[in-house]
Amino acid sequence: MQTKTLPREDLKPTPSGTELARPCPTCGNSRRERCKRWCAVPEFEVLRCRECAVTFINEVVNDNFGFSGEAAVEPDPDQVAKAADDFKRLKSKLSIARATESAGLSLLDVGCGVGTFLLQAQREGWKVSGLELSPSVAAYARERNGLDVSSISIESTTKFSAQSLDVITLFGVIEHLANPRRAVDECARILRPSGFLVLQTPAEDGMIRRLGRFLYWASGGLVRFQVKQLYQMHGGHSVCFNRRSIRELLSRHGFEVRSIEASTYGIRLLQMRFRRMPFLKRLIYGFGTFVVFSLGQVLGSNHMTVYAQKRSSETVAK
Repeated sequence: MQTKTLPREDLKPTPSGTELARPCPTCGNSRRERCKRWCAVPEFEVLRCRECAVTFINEVVNDNFGFSGEAAVEPDPDQVAKAADDFKRLKSKLSIARATESAGLSLLDVGCGVGTFLLQAQREGWKVSGLELSPSVAAYARERNGLDVSSISIESTTKFSAQSLDVITLFGVIEHLANPRRAVDECARILRPSGFLVLQTPAEDGMIRRLGRFLYWASGGLVRFQVKQLYQMHGGHSVCFNRRSIRELLSRHGFEVRSIEASTYGIRLLQMRFRRMPFLKRLIYGFGTFVVFSLGQVLGSNHMTVYAQKRSSETVAK
């Protein structure tokens, strides 16, 4: 489907033959003519790279965009249930890949929050550590949960030694990063050969995003509320992957994708975004999200979990 030309004054025309404000987060393409305008609102413009199919905000973004501020410390029972299910799936993937028990492995959870997932792994004998950029949340994880959690960016060189970890998880993190390439490079550096990288992220080809883009295109850009929700420039979502683009990113940096599955990101977690809205707006957004989420379960998962394995040194692509 081709993007419509939008004549509205608040949607700037697409310049051609110019440098992008932000290079493609997956392949590094810096030329606008090698991108397609996906959608645009007064606050930001969204492009899709023709080279690797990733979708991203064409604006300079700081590292760890959306993570640098303080966050409320709110342990959630639903997150405990999700963590248990995520860990069960991870162990299943590892047992198939390694043909051995996974107890005692080392795990780094990036964006670990208060450490819910880390506690689940720790209870089963894993050696765990986490990265969390919110100082108050990291302090809670250390002081209340007794976890090894540091406020270090995965987009820079971390404190971990090369080839020192067995598993790295990034749940709801990669879509916030200014430079996913740098983050995946660091993961490849600190993972052991054949180690696992597990990502959970919104799926660009999921039902919610496809419906949002359809409403935007069909209305000639008049219906924008979903675009603003899906590509949240000021909420921290600056890049979104589909199956092709996430495979492209990981393959370029020494990983082989083993599987891509529907994630366990539940409807209650999605609706947490609306808690501070006025009641009527919360009701409308909440009901709409519920309907589209339910359709997405049938017509295309809205979030995906990616299991990727680091190639051995002998097989890393040059």
